[in-house]
Amino acid sequence: MSGSFTVAVLVGGDSSRMGCDKATFAVDGTAMANRIAAAAREAGADEVLMVGGPQARAKVLDGAWKKDAYPGEGPLGGVITALKSSSHDSVVVLSCDMPFITSAVISSLVRGLNDAQATVGRTDRLNWLCAAWSKGECLSTLQSVWKRNERAVHRAAVLLDVAEVPVPAVAVRNINTPHDLEPDVESA
Repeated sequence: MSGSFTVAVLVGGDSSRMGCDKATFAVDGTAMANRIAAAAREAGADEVLMVGGPQARAKVLDGAWKKDAYPGEGPLGGVITALKSSSHDSVVVLSCDMPFITSAVISSLVRGLNDAQATVGRTDRLNWLCAAWSKGECLSTLQSVWKRNERAVHRAAVLLDVAEVPVPAVAVRNINTPHDLEPDVESA
């Protein structure tokens, strides 16, 4: 893969349905956010950021902690914070509750930036917290939309040239409760 890129993991949600901190919740013995960080490094990320949440928790997360500039305001604020904090133009932003994300998915999102301002993972729907962004081409647009009180990533992204990247459903499977880790008969 050509070019350097950052992976930012959004870890600032309140985890209300989980009943405990999602970012540090262990799946197969590893915190969910750290599983994503490992996939990011395997994909070749030069930088891994953990965006949001309390700084004290950052000592158990495998990435550089960045304070969310817009805590409690939803994921678009996290995306903007990630872009502003990144050392690279290509920034993959992932939710911490997708512990089955793979290096192949991350790589495909980054590759898609060769032909678009942003890429988004597509299963049977668009997964806006599994996306890559060109900081130089997207940040000012996202900030402008933010200033107009838009908080939804999908509505902000309509102003950008976005390429859809097919991803396996298991890679973007959200773990919102411990029950979500139990085997699902339908997906087997």
